[in-house]
This record gives sequence, structure tokens and C-alpha cells, in this order.
Amino acid sequence: MLNCARKTKTPSTGPPPLPGIRESDVCFDLLIRHVEDHAIILLDADGLVRSWNAGAERIHGHAASETLGRHSSCLLPPSGDAGPQTMLQLAQAVQDGRYAGEHWHVRRDGSRFLADILLIPLRADDGALRGYAKITRDLSHRKRMEDRFHQMVQESPNAMIMINGAGAIILFNRLTEAMFGYSGDELPGMPVEQLMPERFRGRHGRLRQGFLRRPEARPMGVGRDLYGLRKDGGEFPIEIGLNPIETEAGPMVLAGIVDITSRKQAQRQLEAALQEKTTLLNEVHHRVKNNLQVIISLLSMQSQYVREESARAVLQDSQTRVRSMALIHQLLYERHDFSKVDLGEYLQRFKQLLLSSYGQLAGGLNVELDAPAGLVCIELQRATPCGLLINELLTNALKHAYPDGRGTIWLRLARQDKRRALLTVADSGVGLPAADPATRPASLGLQLMPMLAEQMGARLDILDNRPGVRVEVSFPVFGAGENS
Repeated sequence: MLNCARKTKTPSTGPPPLPGIRESDVCFDLLIRHVEDHAIILLDADGLVRSWNAGAERIHGHAASETLGRHSSCLLPPSGDAGPQTMLQLAQAVQDGRYAGEHWHVRRDGSRFLADILLIPLRADDGALRGYAKITRDLSHRKRMEDRFHQMVQESPNAMIMINGAGAIILFNRLTEAMFGYSGDELPGMPVEQLMPERFRGRHGRLRQGFLRRPEARPMGVGRDLYGLRKDGGEFPIEIGLNPIETEAGPMVLAGIVDITSRKQAQRQLEAALQEKTTLLNEVHHRVKNNLQVIISLLSMQSQYVREESARAVLQDSQTRVRSMALIHQLLYERHDFSKVDLGEYLQRFKQLLLSSYGQLAGGLNVELDAPAGLVCIELQRATPCGLLINELLTNALKHAYPDGRGTIWLRLARQDKRRALLTVADSGVGLPAADPATRPASLGLQLMPMLAEQMGARLDILDNRPGVRVEVSFPVFGAGENS
């Protein structure tokens, strides 16, 4: 039941038009009766309900027969000031031409809801006040959404701040207070620039307005180090995510703020450890390269005291094998990348080393190399057996393909697909010494090649072209794995 008494002039039948209102307004009255999303109520000059539309019935829960002739204060929660409050609103509407505000109303079942109301005075042709139009909108859904939004902001694991277009703080959560050191009564209305160091404040207003012109969810200050400023003057590194929020008060910005002090400290520790590891590996490869150079020098010195040509040849072959390994460590030392070796660059450098090592023997030979740098890389653990295998293939071709010392050796490196590469060494020389592989001389090089191919996860094919020999090595490239 309505919490007010019925007035004596309640109409016994349907409500007549307000006195002094033109008959054409009857059509308008019939139209508004069917509006359901807003309560549209016509009041007389005393504030009594004279018209009640479908929207009013849905929002307030009363049928028209229960409200006609009653004072509109009955729609407010029962209290001693409901009547005076209603009359004050009506008087304000007369004085200002309209009254708008948000107030609590009550439904038929006694439940309360927040209502957005608009009061417009209605006047006759002579200007005399004849009544009011009261338009009410139920804000319950918005209120629930706002409460839920506020709850989500408060429960967020990050500091959350909402600012308006002028940069004033409108909303914040408890983590914001803890992070910046301000109490809850200090933050409302505070310029957001007060939470950042002085050096960032000058351009922040321009950046904020630029964001509001093109609002979209995104991180703030991409590529720049951002810092927050505590109340005590201390700075700390932060990350900020920006989200545009449309409100009835205009566009606002919701900022999520994360204190990344711990992350920065961990990052610095990781970078220091990585630098220390890089320095150590660099030193290791440098020392290995130098030690291999000592071995090469010792082998060279030893060969000077050997008279047998076959023994000198063995020492020379050993030197080239060591050089193939030393070049691997030289490239690692130069490039500061200890995870892989660029085979194209390795082949270009090793070709020159090998030709200079064999000097007069290779003087009449031409090595045509097709191995672009950057095309194929191989993991460090495969690099040493790969270098040794390349050494055996080229050395064998230099020494045995052309007995007269003149001819061409072709060396080609290419990609087979995304996971594998193909190394080809070919000549048009005399070919292999015997047709039956079982009767071929078992040189150290021929014994090493299958073992080295296996260590680098490669497939080795030796083709006797007659004339010439063609050797194909198919192997996985960097990152392809052992079973590619």
C-alpha cells in the first residue's frame, strides 16, 4: 500500500486532462501512456498524480488505479521528510524551469531503487502553472553495475585509478593507497600528475588528451621507463595499462598500475649473470683457440725434423684438422654468439686457410665456393664434427682428385627445406681408386667421415661419378633437432 492518505478530490472514473491544458495534449497523454522504459507521470499543481503510464507501472509496481489522486511523495521511501522533499523539488522546478537529480524511490513491494528524475512544470496559455511532468528512470541496473565495477576495482591485484578528462582522480582502490602512501581522503580530486616524478608532469596532460581523442586499451609509455612517486618522495618503476571508460560524466581513463621493482631487480641480476657467463665463455673459446694454435705450431715444428715424406704428410693433415677446430672457436670469439656457427662464413674462411696450408700442392687447383653467409647455421655441439668433416672432404679432393695438380673442386651449401641443409663437395677428377668399396684403401679420412657424419646427425652419400666424385651431406640446421 502507498504510504500516504488519499485526497478527497480523487476522480471516481478515469483521470481528466489537467485543467487549462489544451485538448491536443490528450493525444500526447495517450502516447506517453505506452512508454515502458521510463515512468512518465503527470502531476497537478499540488503534486497529485493525474496520469500514470505503462513505464510507471513497470518501474514502481503500482497499477494506475492505485496511484491516481495520491500525492507523489508516496513514491519516496517512508520518512518524515518525504513530503517536504517533494515540495522542495517542485518549487525548484518552478523556479529554474526544470529540476533534475537522483533520489531513492520505493516500489510497491517496499524495495528501494535509485531513480533519475526530471521535473518539468506545465503551464497554460496564460502562463499559469497547471501541473508537472515527472519523468523517472530506474538506475538499479546501473547502480548494480557500478557496485560490481567498484568491487572489481577494489579486488584487483593491481593498483587501479580512474581519472576524468581534467586528470583528477575520481576512483581508486586500497592498493593505490598502499602503493603511493596516501590515505583514502587525500586521493579524491588529486591531480594524477602528483603521483609521478616532476620530470614527467609537463607532457602528461598533452598525452592524456591525445589518449582521450583516440581511446583504446593499451599499455602506457611503450618503450619508455615509467616511474611512480610516493608521498614520501621515493620513486619506483611501474607499468601502466590504460582503458577508456565512457560515463555519463564524460570519458574517463581507468589505469591499472603494477609496481615492477622486484622484476627490475631480478632482471638486473639476470643480466649481470648473463654478462658474467658471456665473458666466461668468451674467455674459454679464446683460450681454446690459442691452445689449438700452440698445437698447430708444435706440429709445424715437428714436421721440420721429419725426413720421411709420408710422416710429414700425416703431420700436415693433423695441422689442418686442428685448424678446422680452431676456426670454430675463432668465429665464436669474434661473433659473441656461442649457440651456433654460420657455416657459410666458416666455409669462406676455411677455404682460404686450407689453400694456404697446402701451398704448392693446391697452386693449380680452383675451388669454386657457393655458400652464402647467413643461409645455414649449425649448433655448437655439431660445429666441431662438421668442421672436421669439411676438412676431410676438401683435403681428400685436393690431394687425390687431380694427380696432375690442375682442376676444379666445387663446394656448395644450400637449404633443402626449413629443417635441413645440403653440403655438396664434387670434382671431375679420377674418381675413387677401386670399384669395390671393400678393396679401397682404408685411409684415416675415409674412416673418420662416417663417424663425423654420425656425430653431427647427418646422412653421408659418396657417389663415384666416373669421372669425379660427388659427396653429399644432408644435416639438420640450427634448432631442427637430432631426428629432423
